[in-house]
Amino acid sequence: MARSSYQPPDDAAELFARIKAAHDTLRELHPRLYNTAIREMRGAATTGDLARLTGYDPEKFRRWARAEGIERRRPPTNVRDDG
Repeated sequence: MARSSYQPPDDAAELFARIKAAHDTLRELHPRLYNTAIREMRGAATTGDLARLTGYDPEKFRRWARAEGIERRRPPTNVRDDG
C-alpha cells in the first residue's frame, strides 16, 4: 500500500505524537501491570479496586483473573437467564 502525502497541521501533529507516546508507554508498562495486578488479586485487591486505581474497565481484570485461575470473591451480580 502506498503511503499518503498527508501532513497534519502543527496542532494535530502534536496531539498525534502525544497519543502515540502514551500508547508506547502503556505497551511498555503492560507486563508490569499484568504481573502486579495478578499478584494483588491473589492478595486482597478486587477487580473494582484495580479498575478504580488504573482507570481501566473491571472486565479487563476479570479476564486476567480468570486466565490465571483466581477464584471470584463473590458470585456475579448479573446472571444471564437463557430460560
